[in-house]
Amino acid sequence: MTIFHDNVGSLANRILEEVGRDIVLGLPLGLGKANHVANELYARAAADRSIRLRIFTALTLDPLRWKSDLERRFIEPLNARLFSGYPKLSYVEALRNNALPSNIEVNEFFLFAGEWLDAPLAQQNYVSANYTDAAKYLMDRGLNVIAQLVARQRPGSDTLLSLSCNPDITLDVLPLLAQKRKRGEAAILVGQVNSELPYMGGDAALPATAFDHILEADGYDFPLFGVPRLPVLDAQYAIGLRCAALISDGGTLQIGIGSIGDAVVYGLCQRHQHNKVFCGFPEADSACRRIRRSDPVAINFLRLRIRNARRCSQETR
Repeated sequence: MTIFHDNVGSLANRILEEVGRDIVLGLPLGLGKANHVANELYARAAADRSIRLRIFTALTLDPLRWKSDLERRFIEPLNARLFSGYPKLSYVEALRNNALPSNIEVNEFFLFAGEWLDAPLAQQNYVSANYTDAAKYLMDRGLNVIAQLVARQRPGSDTLLSLSCNPDITLDVLPLLAQKRKRGEAAILVGQVNSELPYMGGDAALPATAFDHILEADGYDFPLFGVPRLPVLDAQYAIGLRCAALISDGGTLQIGIGSIGDAVVYGLCQRHQHNKVFCGFPEADSACRRIRRSDPVAINFLRLRIRNARRCSQETR
């Protein structure tokens, strides 16, 4: 039975009751972490050394730091823009200062490049695990709690909750947690609802009943950190166009963060929404005129496609 909470303290109490005082906590990569849940469990373990807390995660993001006044003047407004209102993870500062309590351990299998150069403890506890092996690695080390940020489809306890941008490892782990429960071992899935997290369907959408505990209250809602988005250059549009032409219908594509990824997605959208133009049909010019007013970026991209199609046509004559 799913239990809804509007107080993270009561949720932490239930986790300790159900799992015990040896908590192996899985937090998704990057944006998917349930920060308030993680921070409450960290606070409990820091205050009570009889609680053992092991955290397994990847890509812990934190506001940037500075070492000089010049760096401060650049970074402060950047942090205000990217991380304003985002709750910091409590374990980060202790990990940076090599000051984690002896009963708390943090392992990451993906580190932000250059972020932990001055943190020996973070490097020593780094786990070199292939992403495809992460679920097995977690279970081998006794994972018994997953705390994940989720998006709500609509109000009501019978709604679907989306794992949003972090479904991959969680979906791999859930069947393994079910097997663990069948053996009589404790294993729970915790969701923290965030109103700004994008709802994504498909396999990422789970019924609320799939969760053992759900934390939802205005006091635990927070803005998501922003990722700098660089403009897409013409050469990158060309790369995206070429990639879009190579992907088969019904194919699956994993896309990383960055302008080339944006260009690939844009190319695929154009292939789907304006296929004749994408394929370089003779009526491409008139099609461009039809969409010019609604999508000014598209016109430049499509002109590039038309020029390329005409050049290829001339070369084959």
